[in-house]
Amino acid sequence: MIAETQEQSPRTVLMVCTGNYYRSRYAELLFNALAPAGLGWRADSRGFAPSPWNSGPIAAVVLDRLAAAGFAPPAAPRPPLRITPTDIESADMLIALDEKEHRPYVEGLGQPWASRFRLWVVPDLHEWPVERALSAIDDEVRALLAEISISR
Repeated sequence: MIAETQEQSPRTVLMVCTGNYYRSRYAELLFNALAPAGLGWRADSRGFAPSPWNSGPIAAVVLDRLAAAGFAPPAAPRPPLRITPTDIESADMLIALDEKEHRPYVEGLGQPWASRFRLWVVPDLHEWPVERALSAIDDEVRALLAEISISR
């Protein structure tokens, strides 16, 4: 692994869910809030199929959970974004938030892109309640940060 210098851009982990409204946004914002200074990584997020029917640019529960944990939510959250080939090519690590739900999207990308994704197990609201899903994301993000820190 190449040592990070101050001149290099941070490496990017791209969190991807279906809508880029709730799960991937929480994973992105939590990762960036918890990442120690100098880690050399940052998170971003996208969606496979963002919905035009969302209420606002990000799920209120995401902002509420971050604030309750003492993290400042973004002042002006951006709207959900659809994943593009450029996003995939430029990410150093790709994570789809739910294996069952997102495997068809990932496999639809074809090789070699599909093989670059890690698949977590964090189902959407119709399968898991908000607290369970966000707690699972907390655990996954913390484990990922520990893995990155160890591999440095």
